[in-house]
Amino acid sequence: MHTGRGAAMALCTLLALTACGGDGGGGGESTAAAPQQRDAAPTAVDRGREIFRFETFGNQGFWTTAMRLPQGIEDSGMTPLQALEMGLNINTAALEPQQAEALRNAAARIEAGADPADTVLAEPTRLNAWLNQGAVIGLVPFRADGERKPLGSSDGFTGGGLNLAAGDRLGVSCALCHASTEGDVLAPGVAGAGSAGQPVDGVIARDLDVGALFATANNPLAYLPLLQLRLDQPDAGGDDDQGGLLDGLLPSGPEPEPYDGVTVGRGDFAGIPADGTVEEATAAAREYLTGTYQQDGETRRYYPRTSFDGTPDGLGNASITPPFFRTDLAAPGSHAGIFEKVDDFNNQDYTVAMEPTSLLTESGRAFLNVVAGRLGDEIARRYEAVLRDTGVIPEGMAATDVIPFVEVERTDLPVGAPAGTVGRRVAQRKLDDLRAYTDQLPAPAAPDDLDADQVAAGRALFTTGREDGGAGCVACHTADPNQPVSAEVVPIETLYPAYNDELLVLFERSTVSDFSDVQDARGGPAPAYDDSVVALDATLRGGRRGFAQPLLLALDGKARFLHDGSVRGSDARDGLDRLLDPARGEQAPHPFYFPENLDQGDDAQGRAALVEYLRSRTTDQEE
Repeated sequence: MHTGRGAAMALCTLLALTACGGDGGGGGESTAAAPQQRDAAPTAVDRGREIFRFETFGNQGFWTTAMRLPQGIEDSGMTPLQALEMGLNINTAALEPQQAEALRNAAARIEAGADPADTVLAEPTRLNAWLNQGAVIGLVPFRADGERKPLGSSDGFTGGGLNLAAGDRLGVSCALCHASTEGDVLAPGVAGAGSAGQPVDGVIARDLDVGALFATANNPLAYLPLLQLRLDQPDAGGDDDQGGLLDGLLPSGPEPEPYDGVTVGRGDFAGIPADGTVEEATAAAREYLTGTYQQDGETRRYYPRTSFDGTPDGLGNASITPPFFRTDLAAPGSHAGIFEKVDDFNNQDYTVAMEPTSLLTESGRAFLNVVAGRLGDEIARRYEAVLRDTGVIPEGMAATDVIPFVEVERTDLPVGAPAGTVGRRVAQRKLDDLRAYTDQLPAPAAPDDLDADQVAAGRALFTTGREDGGAGCVACHTADPNQPVSAEVVPIETLYPAYNDELLVLFERSTVSDFSDVQDARGGPAPAYDDSVVALDATLRGGRRGFAQPLLLALDGKARFLHDGSVRGSDARDGLDRLLDPARGEQAPHPFYFPENLDQGDDAQGRAALVEYLRSRTTDQEE
């Protein structure tokens, strides 16, 4: 049995994959990633590199049996060109020599003026071969016996392509969203957003279209808890008794008012309905994952590129993917400010975000209920029904006879514990090694086109208080990029002044003192800004929901800013200038500008210097 505070500590890991506001991407691979000498025993960093790139903890069962992602890739006839356009990246060091040569020849032809569609990049069988060789970063091939396949460039590779009929499977590793390449064979933008070349770990896979990748799967409904649902009145007769797990956690009193078809997310998406056929629900899921809407004269995505939604709350809150270098400097380990340990952050990724069927275990169902009460019950009921309707759970079998697929070391953790929110934890030795690797991954170097005088002027503005004419950024952010960020959570009302203008309460949690109600902002200029904390908030860390302070590193690799990517520009300079421009207004998200307002006129020159300094920030530089 848990207290309310125990439940509060439990939930807070839920934002495991969602992003911080200002982190960037791009950069070089750590020297620690160099191949080991033959007589050298692997270090923790060496092992961590392999875990980062290839460890799935068995999620190939989910991605192949439940989502049916490799089947969708095969059935759609996806080509390497389409994969690159989706933002996937190709590790040329993993390719067998003939395949690597074919890719280099295609790149040379494209550089000479050929249409990429007239090269081997347009051949579906080529992508199948590259998947089988482990060369598509973050997509990891396995044999039917559960063993990971050797890289195409290794001595153990035997040729051929991915053979699903023979039992081959495809899993997902951290590297899918948090790695790229040097672009030394194909640079980003040459044949799509993706690149090809030597791998670079820890950086953002820029413009990766996770939504389109998931939509390619033959059964995207297998990801239901992390999609945007239309929420209907839950069955008041549902089973809230989880064998004592929820004693003292849930509010008592009258049944809640109907949700009445409410949905939470960007734009005008109506939400995936609970009624209708599997085919209709699948079509709605794909519309959410790839569809667009109009805002401020721009076409935007419900599930934007370079974003991922790691929160199983039935809400559409995909957030900008953070980089994963220098994790020793990031604190706390989630953009909602609640995850304190990177190992717990990573465990949540593996046991829920990459494999959500864990939510249908007894502890997983209890966790959903703690997160969002009867709204969580609705998600669990609908999720099990979907997995049965799509054949993931065969007729006549209990859900837990089939799922979860993830391989864990522990299953005895209390519901919602930070070490394992759904009661499960993968091997601690591997989590330790992964942390050792990502802690030492360097931030990308500063760009070469910086103006030193402007950088110096911008640094002065950044570190000088507003009362003395500066921008006062160090009131929240670290002056020295080599120092860990503060673990303080900035209240949502500070970051979004319009937050309390209009709130929709989906679920009252008045008897759970550590948490505010499940509520959604509907007013102000950016009502979707709080979506990732609707069901999960930072009350454990001091009483109010809000967001953590991001690492301000490698910002030159970004064009979209804030955790929801709502401030966007044509490049980093333009995006940062827009972020700091007081013309956005005092009610906009993150309303901290230079100058503070336009009452005395604009200071575009000073803002340009501040932008130049922000572009320059990396680790191990002199301050």
